[in-house]
Amino acid sequence: MNFVKFSVLSTALLWLCSCDSNSVSLAFNTQNAPVQKFNLEASLNVFAPEDSTHEAPESMETRLNAQSTLSQTVAFDNGSARFEMKIDTVDYKSDKRSVEEFRYIEKYLASQHFQFKMMGDGSMSDPSVEDQALQPGTEELNLMKVFMKIQPVLPGSPVKLGDVWERSVEIPGNGAMTTVYKAFKLEDVFVHDGVQMAKIGMNIKYKEIPDTTANVRMESKGFIVGSGSILFDITHGVVQSGNLEISGHIDVNDVIAAQLLPNMHIIQKIKLRGEIDQAK
Repeated sequence: MNFVKFSVLSTALLWLCSCDSNSVSLAFNTQNAPVQKFNLEASLNVFAPEDSTHEAPESMETRLNAQSTLSQTVAFDNGSARFEMKIDTVDYKSDKRSVEEFRYIEKYLASQHFQFKMMGDGSMSDPSVEDQALQPGTEELNLMKVFMKIQPVLPGSPVKLGDVWERSVEIPGNGAMTTVYKAFKLEDVFVHDGVQMAKIGMNIKYKEIPDTTANVRMESKGFIVGSGSILFDITHGVVQSGNLEISGHIDVNDVIAAQLLPNMHIIQKIKLRGEIDQAK
């Protein structure tokens, strides 16, 4: 065994031993964060209530895949930093839209770069989209909102396996602010290829607030709920991957068509994968 392999193995074993008896600190890197490449996959399925005149309920399905680059732009003395998410490529599909609409929406999404300020625990503030021109105003097309749903908030103090913590997150929208309640649990801590990793379970709930500026407005009377998990890279202070499945019921108000569709069942699935850009 050469010296490098021995050093990595020794560090991993020492770290694992310390985790058996001690807590672990989880924190985002907000001082010299590496550039990350992200792949974001999101799908939204909407099902109308069963109608006696139909053999199966009406439904709509949309899917998008966005490649993006996350970079730290400035670090502040209080331990926070400002980040910029640049959208590189977008692929969008929907069974209720035409090819022309696909291209229009992809063009819009590719320009939806956004910035935010983040503390070491992952709490975000001052989120803003750089260019909101051409905004279609539909729920599944707000990349910043999708990203903020799956973004974890860390405990801010050392935790042990099995520890739980809760946080609330304010996610802005046009004409409305959504409060998302998140609950987390440290499920596992391990070393992979010399990198310290943590698996974090996540549950969320929120009420959908209608966007008063949109032509299609969605509102939930009860909570929309979701669950998933996060793989957090402790060594580099970044999210490596995450998944989240959300379901609930909403009322959809089509202002242009003057049509109200009550009690629509929605299922949203979000997957996020990140890797450090070694070229940067």
